[in-house]
Amino acid sequence: MRKITTILYDLDGTLIDTNKVIIESFKATFAKHFPNLPLSEEKILTFIGPTLQDTFQSYTDDPFLIQDMIETYRTFYVDYEMGNFDIYPGVLDTIKTLKEKGYQLGIVTSKFKEAAWPSFTYYGLENYFDVFVALDDVDLPKPSRNPIDVALSKFPSNDLAIMIGDNQGDILAGKNAGIYSAGVAWSQKGSVHLMDVNPDYMLGKMQDIFTIIDKIEREES
Repeated sequence: MRKITTILYDLDGTLIDTNKVIIESFKATFAKHFPNLPLSEEKILTFIGPTLQDTFQSYTDDPFLIQDMIETYRTFYVDYEMGNFDIYPGVLDTIKTLKEKGYQLGIVTSKFKEAAWPSFTYYGLENYFDVFVALDDVDLPKPSRNPIDVALSKFPSNDLAIMIGDNQGDILAGKNAGIYSAGVAWSQKGSVHLMDVNPDYMLGKMQDIFTIIDKIEREES
């Protein structure tokens, strides 16, 4: 019977609730660089998931302005981050149990490591994850399979793997890499949004990963 050996997670919006920080950072960035552009919160939610480069180049083709916007976003994010994010319920207990059971655990994020590392380490998650793949480490971001391939290459061996995340890009990256995929029902964009790209599974709570592992291994037997 083939077994799940590797579990890959997105970070923001999946393990760590940084949605407030992200939304406020986008508001501050557009207020500075496009003060007369009205942006609804619904529109801002569409910015969650893609890279900053991809988001900002939809509003300007000036590479210098795009870089300025990225710097504005990052500066605000760092200043605003501490005290304004939390870890989702059940994350620590679930991750700890998975680690104790011998699963290989990895993070695949579309943020640069410098930006993602503070919230990742704040709750000691680095003690449980074997691999951390950030935007710095890849040629193409999710939904490309490249980040998944990079993550899997860092483990000593792989049988079956699953990618879990809160954005369509997470699901599609897993599908493009030929591994299992799962969405999280607590996604800021909603589970219906994730179902549009047909994830193999949907987590209603963090602990559902154990049920999903059992289902996959029964199917693979």
